[in-house]
Amino acid sequence: RVSGEWWEPEDLAARLRKNEVVLKAAGGGVTFSGGEVLHQPDFLCEVLDALKGVHCAIETSGFAEADVFRRVIEKCNLVMMDLKQMDDERHRHYVGVSNKRILENFEILKVSGIPMVARVPLIPGVNDNEAHISAVIHALENAPALQRLEILPYNRMAGAKYAMTGLTYDPGFDTEAPLNESVSAMLDQSGVPYIIL
Repeated sequence: RVSGEWWEPEDLAARLRKNEVVLKAAGGGVTFSGGEVLHQPDFLCEVLDALKGVHCAIETSGFAEADVFRRVIEKCNLVMMDLKQMDDERHRHYVGVSNKRILENFEILKVSGIPMVARVPLIPGVNDNEAHISAVIHALENAPALQRLEILPYNRMAGAKYAMTGLTYDPGFDTEAPLNESVSAMLDQSGVPYIIL
């Protein structure tokens, strides 16, 4: 079923600003996530402009044209970006698109100086391997504004969304598999600040 409301940018910004005092006192702010926030860049930029002075962050896959990506991140105080699969062929297989645009945007983010958090949604048998983690660690080199790498274990609640749409949930891997120990060891040795959520 469709749930949600239509908002004009200025109305949403006004509603969010009602909590500005509390957000600032708590050291918090506003985070825009999705879906994919970069699919509505004009709306997002208008809201971000209207929220100047409020800490604003986005969670993104980074899948957008470079000019769109730049325009949005320049208005953010923090960018949290996924690195789902570093190998292009595997990215095409599992995600359905090339990761070329994503990795190019990640490079833009790295040199922007905007505080960033890299995120890896870790999926058993898909990207919980040494090749992927090694490529992620390499991608994080020369990222002076990197705050941390977040490892996101597989979200088992995904199956509930399938049922709501009448689809059968069959991920094709063991959703209960523990974190690959070699991945933890690589991260420990990398020097990259990381957290497993």
